[in-house]
Amino acid sequence: MTHALGIDVGTTNAKVALVDDTGRLVTAAARPITTTRDGEVAEQDAAQLWVAVCDAVREVVSAAPDGAADIGHIGVDSQYSSTVPVDAAGNAVGPLIMYLDRRGTDHCLAIFGRDPDAFMAFVEHHGIPPVGGGVSLSHMLYFQHDRPEIHARTHAYLEPMDFVIAQLTGVVAANQCTQFTSLLCDNRTLGSTEYDPELLRMSGADPDTLPPLRSLIDPIGTLLAEVAADLGLPAGAIVHAPINDSHAGAIATGARRADRMGLMIGTTSVLLDTTDRHGTDLDHEVLTMPSPFPGEYIVWAENGLGGKVVEHMLERVVHASDELGDHSTADQFAQLDQLLSAVAPGSNGAIFMPWLAGSLSPVADTNMRGGFLNLSLDTERRHLVRAVIEGVGFNLAWLLPVVETFSGHPDQEIIFGGGAARSAHWVQTLADIFDRPVSALTDPHQVIARATAMLALNRGGVLTTDDLDRMVDVATKVEPRPEHRATYDRLLTQYVAAFDALRPIYATLNT
Repeated sequence: MTHALGIDVGTTNAKVALVDDTGRLVTAAARPITTTRDGEVAEQDAAQLWVAVCDAVREVVSAAPDGAADIGHIGVDSQYSSTVPVDAAGNAVGPLIMYLDRRGTDHCLAIFGRDPDAFMAFVEHHGIPPVGGGVSLSHMLYFQHDRPEIHARTHAYLEPMDFVIAQLTGVVAANQCTQFTSLLCDNRTLGSTEYDPELLRMSGADPDTLPPLRSLIDPIGTLLAEVAADLGLPAGAIVHAPINDSHAGAIATGARRADRMGLMIGTTSVLLDTTDRHGTDLDHEVLTMPSPFPGEYIVWAENGLGGKVVEHMLERVVHASDELGDHSTADQFAQLDQLLSAVAPGSNGAIFMPWLAGSLSPVADTNMRGGFLNLSLDTERRHLVRAVIEGVGFNLAWLLPVVETFSGHPDQEIIFGGGAARSAHWVQTLADIFDRPVSALTDPHQVIARATAMLALNRGGVLTTDDLDRMVDVATKVEPRPEHRATYDRLLTQYVAAFDALRPIYATLNT
């Protein structure tokens, strides 16, 4: 029996899953990754990230030594639009700048001043205009122009998944999928292994610091002997081309099928679908990205912060420790299902706006911020917590028909993964707000790492693409409750109206 290892580098954790050749999750482990934030700055330590990956791998190997000894294939995915400068050996020479980091936006906007045709050229060739706001191109330009001492030592700017690949194999490279937010590939051609010369010229990015692009389907190589020995992995294990976590989410949820849409709520909320065409809906920030499967694009709609918003409210407000007292707890989510079951849908009229770091699709505005509306003397803390869950749901319900129109796949089954899908009442709340069934995946917090391992098995010829769709493991299918339809229709209408009404105020406060 052949096993595969899936390594998933998320925003807050590195997760590792061991999967057998039937797609079964044998065991998994996770280690935290720390993000340092200060205003527009959001950074991680790439060396600490690699230590987290190694520790999680060692735990998996220790928990299932027989399966680990049979690992033939390794896959890697990560969050993306994050940038780490590395030397020729693949070691970091500066901080890993996260997708939440807005530095370099000024250098992206300067592109339009140099070339009035740049906006449409980037949209037509790539899909995303170079407006900055956390894309990897802005990070590369930030290092190049504002941190020349780091840029001078940089052999290549890598995304986190490519950094992990470099540590595993010694190969410093990337591919069209992992380099998506560098904005420098012509995505009209799938499987490209060259950067777009016109976009590169317009960007002003240093071509000598771009990692070479490799095939989406060919293996990277085998483990370095010293890494294999250190981690207890077979020296001959094949390391396959990496992907980003949206690609893994599409595999995990079965969104590659026309009758399914994927929903992932972890740190962020993302809706995923598929199409056979390259395109962008600029009005709603919905676009396609190259898929790791031939002839296919992923429809990608980044809805902004999701689970992170809930975590923030629970950790910093409900269970905070400050001058008002120590209300901290080991597990902020422990009582969430109990609360959701006790508080009636609609949160006693309270509405929460979840844009704590700006809004993305269906309307992008970096100035937008969060808040509560319609509080009264009858509002209690538990109403506010439920309103946060509902606010994340309203944001997705606002986006859902936009994605279906873009993909041309209406009335799809929604397959739900990510940490939030562990909450049965969160799943029910989404079904009620969407007014359609929502199916939660088994072990939803492990599905990205599992899907990455399954793709490695597919690349190794162990599983077919049909196997990947067949092995989508749904735990429960939840039906909407019609008695709450009127309540949620009314609140959703006012939620969208609140966005429009408050937008000028947030522009004044946050510009």
